[in-house]
This record gives sequence, C-alpha cells and structure tokens, in this order.
Amino acid sequence: MTLSRRPAEKRRIVALVVLSCLSLGSVAGLVGGLVSCAPEEPAAQARPLSAAEAQRLAEMRVTNFRDERTGINATWGDGATQVKVAGWVDWKKALAYLRVGGPGAGDQRGLLQAVPGVVANRPATAGEAAAEAEAPRPSDATKPAPPVAEPPADPPADGWRLRTWTPTGQKATPLDTFLSLVFLIASTKPDQADLLAKTDARWVGQDRIGGTAVDVLLGPAVPPQPLPTVKPRPTPSATASVQPERAPSNSASPSPSRTAPPTALNELGGAVRYWLDTSAPKLRRFEALLPGNLSLRVDLDRAERPEVNALAAFGGDTIAPRKPTKTESALLAKMRERNYERGGAKITVSVPTVPVADLRGGGWLDWRAAVGYLAVYDTRKATDVAVLRPSVEGMSFQTKAGKKMDTPPIPPPYDGWTFQSWTERTDAHGGLDIDLLLGEAIAAAAPGRDTASFFEDSASFLRKDTVDGDPVTVFEIAKAAEQGIIGRGQARMRYWVDKSGALRRLEARTRSGTFAQLDLADGEVPSLPTGQLG
Repeated sequence: MTLSRRPAEKRRIVALVVLSCLSLGSVAGLVGGLVSCAPEEPAAQARPLSAAEAQRLAEMRVTNFRDERTGINATWGDGATQVKVAGWVDWKKALAYLRVGGPGAGDQRGLLQAVPGVVANRPATAGEAAAEAEAPRPSDATKPAPPVAEPPADPPADGWRLRTWTPTGQKATPLDTFLSLVFLIASTKPDQADLLAKTDARWVGQDRIGGTAVDVLLGPAVPPQPLPTVKPRPTPSATASVQPERAPSNSASPSPSRTAPPTALNELGGAVRYWLDTSAPKLRRFEALLPGNLSLRVDLDRAERPEVNALAAFGGDTIAPRKPTKTESALLAKMRERNYERGGAKITVSVPTVPVADLRGGGWLDWRAAVGYLAVYDTRKATDVAVLRPSVEGMSFQTKAGKKMDTPPIPPPYDGWTFQSWTERTDAHGGLDIDLLLGEAIAAAAPGRDTASFFEDSASFLRKDTVDGDPVTVFEIAKAAEQGIIGRGQARMRYWVDKSGALRRLEARTRSGTFAQLDLADGEVPSLPTGQLG
C-alpha cells in the first residue's frame, strides 16, 4: 500500500521537518556582528523610541512576512566598486530572485536566486551584461527607476551555479550580508516591543518616500530576545542534610554570563536605519554598512510583488497544497503497478548537496530486477566519476577518473566493485541524499495496485506541471516519520505522475535545503547486473 513496504525503504528515514521553510529567523542564529555599528552618525535630534515607535518597530518583521512579497532595489559602494541589485523577495517562501549588476559586480554579475544558506548564480553573458542597465522607467513618476533591469519573470532553466553563503565571518561577502538582511527583516511573529525600547534604538527623524510620510528609526539588525529561563536548584531535603559531606568540586557552578538581554546595537547584529510608515509598521527603506564600510541602501517597492518562481533546485513553481481528490488518489494507487508494467526507465539525476557536492549523472533503472545502474560526477570536477549499482540490499560502487561520463559503461563491469549495505551508508543524519533518491526510485514499482484510501490521508496535491512537454501532476507522500509532524507541502519526497500513472520525476529535499531530481524516461534498458557486486 505504501512505497515504504519495500525492503529498500525499511532503513531509517530522517524527517526533515520544515526544511522547505528554513526559518527566516534562523538566519539570526548565524549572525554575530552582521553589519557595522551604524550606517552613519545619528542626527543631533535623535532620541529614544517612544512606546508607540517601539511597538511599530516590533511589528515590522511580522508585517513583512504577512505581506509575503515585495520588490527590492538596492545599491552599495561607490564609483568603480558600486553594486546594483533589483528583483523581488518572497518572505513566505524564504526566496529571493534578483539581478546583480553595476561596475563592482565582478563575477557576481547576472541572475541570482537565494534561500537562507544557499545561493544560485547564473553569470551574465556579454550581451546580458551590456543590457543590464536598461531598466525601464516606472509609470509612476514618484517612484525611482530600478538600479538595473529586473530579472525575467520566469528564471532560465540552465546555467546556474550553486554555493553556500554565510552572513558573517571572514568569508562573508557584502552580497552575503545583504542577503541575510533581506531575509532577517521578516519573521513569523512580532518582536518584543519592551525589549526593543530598552536597547539603544533611536528615533532619528522624519522623511517622505514616494509621497508617504515615514519615521526614520535606528534599530538592531537582529531583534533582542529574552534570556532563557534558568530553573532554580531544588531546596536540600532533610534527608539530604544528614548525608555525609562530599569533597568539594574543583569546577565552579556555572552562572549566567548576563542578567538581561543585550541593549547595545553592536551586540544585536549591528545598527540598521529603518524608514517606517508613520501610521503603520510598513517598511519602505533600510540602510546599513556592509563589510568593508560599504554603504547599503535598500528600497522596498510594496506595490511590485509578483509571484516568484523558484529554480528546480529550490523547489520549482509555486505550490498550492491540498488533500488529493478521489481521482488523484486512484492515480497514485496505480503508480507502482504502472511502473512495474514499464519494466524500467532511463534515468537522469541532479543532486545539489552543496557545499559537499553538486552531482549530475544518468543511467538506467530496472524495476523488475529492483536494481539501478548509473554514473554520477561533481560538476566542479566532472572527470572524477562514481559508477553506482543500487539494489534492495545496498549500494555497489566503483570510481573512474580522467573522463566525464553521462552514463555508465556498457556492458557493465563485474569486478572492481565495493559493496555497502544501506545501514552502513547512513550517518547521524540518516541516509545520504542520493541514496534516498535512488532507494525511493527502486521502491516505486510493484506488481499489484495500492489502496487508494491510503493516499487520501498521506498524500497531498501540490501543482500541475510538465516534464519534457508532457503534463503531469506533482504530489507529495508523507513518510510514517513525517505524518503528524509536518504540514501539507513539507514532505521530503515529491512524485511527478502523468495521466497514465507513470512516475516521470522523483524529487527529494536535500540536507542543504535544496531539491534533488531523478527523471525517468521510457526507453530500452540494457541488461544490468543483478547479483551482489563487491
């Protein structure tokens, strides 16, 4: 009835709860000194926040999250070092989609998508670089033109390079710190106004942006949090009082390092200047100093808020999770039977597990024999190839060097293999990303039909899509370890199923917060080794 019935799926499955919603606030846990102390010296009339201003600042982040999306226009640096950015951020998806340009953009010039912790960059071609400054003038004369042309509504499918990013530390770039600030200005809950009022936050002055009156507030990059509650030690009992005395310990009892939350802005990620509506907690602009003392200005276009579609590596187009209909549940119920009838498929894999590797490759899957055979390589060194033979029992593998391979050698070799059981290949976090993807693919076939009622509770409809021009329905099926813990749209595995019930793509969330894909196309499958290798 479920894909996990097969032996390959009986190994431990790690429920990556809410990996898709890698908390916007979780970036705050990564920051120390995020930005410099202040974008510039506060004006002479600066004063502490009033209670109403502290409350407005406290509600700013949750207001951004509830608004979901906004346009972003940013610049930092001057002259030959200036970088210009235009695009959009979707705080609910935790996704930014931008074009990066300007004389100081360097190798960052081009298109960019980011989720907290991972950046995908598509370097600009010579023609794109020449056209980047052709930003259309807005129809509203009160609005400034974007500093560079906005990215295309539909992101290109290829040419992207993935990397991790960190907001602070020696490796942090101005772009990384800018991205962290963009994500940090949204949160699922309001900040604590009473704690903000006790910080060095200040009212700096008033201004107007696009005809809207705003207050300019100097506040923290990371909102203050209450100190964790320390449980009092239990009072010694009468029985304990008559016990023999113990030798004194050489280690002193731990004591809290501070008795109140920090108030200095440099202890709260640094100072950021916020332009907030005078009558609502709506952010219009913010400024800060990036690493290298580069002045950053970010304008938010609250009217420019289109749907932002993610790259395949970040989950693809927008989903609308819901309970499957009876017809959709019946389609899922015949998926494994339909795959078994197909016999096998040619497979193509993409597993972006940055920073460890960004794997690509291909091969074949034989559902009748319950084995696969494929070659994979890291895009950063394509001539180092791993040849894999997954089966129900585990993984056989060998390495090849000196030549890129998109598919493994035919006929398959029968010597030189090393074998590991699935249990041997797990670590403290569970199975490896590519192992879970291949194991699930092998398990996606059975000679009989599953029970449709099972999918009514465990599966979710996500969206309609296409694979190679053919219409498919994208579903997720929650594993037993995930059921009751995650919401719809958050399961680790996704299944792209065509109208006949055939699985056309399998998708998995990786440990790094990206999505891995395994595409399955009908075609002749060569004879694959079925016995244990190695």
